[in-house]
Amino acid sequence: MRKSLVAALLCLSVTSLSYGGDGDRSDGRENGERGEHRVLKVFDAQGKSVGPLVSVSSPPRTAGVVLNINGATILVPIQRASNSGGQISASQYEWAGDFNPAKYPTSDCSGVPVIDDIFAKLRPSSVVRQGADATVYVAPDTYSMDVTLRSSLVNGDCVSSSPFPFNVPGWQAESTYSLTQNNPEPLTIHY
Repeated sequence: MRKSLVAALLCLSVTSLSYGGDGDRSDGRENGERGEHRVLKVFDAQGKSVGPLVSVSSPPRTAGVVLNINGATILVPIQRASNSGGQISASQYEWAGDFNPAKYPTSDCSGVPVIDDIFAKLRPSSVVRQGADATVYVAPDTYSMDVTLRSSLVNGDCVSSSPFPFNVPGWQAESTYSLTQNNPEPLTIHY
């Protein structure tokens, strides 16, 4: 009898150690979770959190950060930073301006670009890099329209030869937001 009482007390002690929480914890472990749920975040050069790192798996695979620009929720892609020699950084990132090259209704890449990302997961937008400056152009909350494209900005160079001009469904930008002014590069990713 004494051995079974000791065994019962031992089992009760072990059980209370396993389930010692009273369900009133604010760290997310009241339902039996162990450890905390950590999310990778994108930080700018000043150490300010830009937002959580997200990945969109449909082609082409995109990593970026979700931003709210003037009430529009957009996904802004990021890419590894590179130097003038073409070497790629292992830990620093920049706003991805060449992910979807900017396209223009003019033949000299001037004016406001046309946003033609009809497969955007959130509000369509386009990032344009001019040297060290990156600006995102955001589509209005309307249906697309046919737009004639006459040039494209690819790696900082204006291309206006074949296949231009051609028509695509797209939008004229409703608003702009300076990414590098509000969240300077280099960007980093960590918890």
